[in-house]
Amino acid sequence: MSSNLAWWVLSLNTATALYMTGVIWLVQQVHYPLLRHVGTDAFTDYHHRHVAAIFPVVALPMLIEGLSAAWLAFQPPPGVARGLLWGGLGCVGLAFGVTALVSVPCHDRLAAGFDATTLQTLVATNWWRTLAWTLHGILSLAALVQFGCQKPPAD
Repeated sequence: MSSNLAWWVLSLNTATALYMTGVIWLVQQVHYPLLRHVGTDAFTDYHHRHVAAIFPVVALPMLIEGLSAAWLAFQPPPGVARGLLWGGLGCVGLAFGVTALVSVPCHDRLAAGFDATTLQTLVATNWWRTLAWTLHGILSLAALVQFGCQKPPAD
């Protein structure tokens, strides 16, 4: 992989990882806890609006993050510790896995109406996504810094 391409892929990966870190902390600390206070009459409509509104906010960044993390793990830039890249891909796998296997089914159940147990499960298990995205943000930033701190090739 050329240095220029490596820089772009690392930069995209870092930007999307840090973006998703910010989004997930906002969701975990603000949005999901507030779902308890919507009220049962308005909950279904509010939840539907949440799902419709959050999708365009996260879909493209998650796609870019996943693809770039995989690319970097399988095509590591020179001078970047493979552990950072494989760790980052593992974090993405964890975040995406919890999303698909836990969060989406919880949202599917909540689409039918407020359920305190399902909401509690969603909030509690969302900590795994919060941890995974936070760690991926740190790892991807470390990889970008490690790549950028290399001595430039002699002309």
